Amino acid sequence: MKFGKNIKLYLLDGDANGRWICELSNWTGKAYKIPRNYYKECQERKELITSGVYFLFGYNEEESTNLIYIGETENILERLKQHINDSSKEYWNEAVVFISKDDYLNKAHIKYLENRFYEIAKCVNRYKVMNDKVPTRSNVSEAEQAELEEFIYNAKILVPILGHKVFDSVSEGKADNNEKDYLYINNNKGVSAIGMVTSDGFVVLKGSKISDRVSKNSLRDGVINLRNKHITDGKVKEYIFVEDILFSSSSTAAEFILGNSVSGPKTWKNKDNKTLKEIESEI
Repeated sequence: MKFGKNIKLYLLDGDANGRWICELSNWTGKAYKIPRNYYKECQERKELITSGVYFLFGYNEEESTNLIYIGETENILERLKQHINDSSKEYWNEAVVFISKDDYLNKAHIKYLENRFYEIAKCVNRYKVMNDKVPTRSNVSEAEQAELEEFIYNAKILVPILGHKVFDSVSEGKADNNEKDYLYINNNKGVSAIGMVTSDGFVVLKGSKISDRVSKNSLRDGVINLRNKHITDGKVKEYIFVEDILFSSSSTAAEFILGNSVSGPKTWKNKDNKTLKEIESEI
């Protein structure tokens, strides 16, 4: 059973485009969202001269890909300054930093957190991870591991609030995600797909099989390009999804699968043969 969370947001500069502080009730962790061009304004904040784990976020326009670099440091301000002066990291425009209000995090703790966040980001595969090497995971006691995993759990709640769903799998957008939420597309030409509506859009699940034919006369160029991209990226191999893929709408997902222009709400059906349009009309 999940419970509601009390989250406190503070806009340091009185502007949503500036620096944010984000805290979760009854948790000693604390998050900072720091735009790159606001770094100088942070230099007077002594609590950032401390140990923590941080994420650098950017965007690759050529690849239309979100980027993340995951790091740890014993001095947040000094490390961010180093990254600003590092020509190989010009891509980042925003940092999200996690520290502990009670100075709990030591070197072993932040090395553990760095490795675990790296593993989660790579597994979720929403953002391109820019680390050159896999961070080394430090050895911690069983009790410390339990505390650090709780730290990760709470941090994963706050990161999306700060604008990045880098640690959330595409199928996590529905709290009670189970088979009753599944929708299907099947035909006699070998197409067999399973999808579901989430808070981010529409997700088609791993193992779904798409048509090997495309109707260029009716299918939108954007969907054709998206098909080609996912095949090139290896997310679809031999016309089968090798991972869950998020789409902006049920129609884009249906067109991607069938290779022709269709209405998603009228095409996706649940196990009782009700269309998505019929299901949503009952809400």
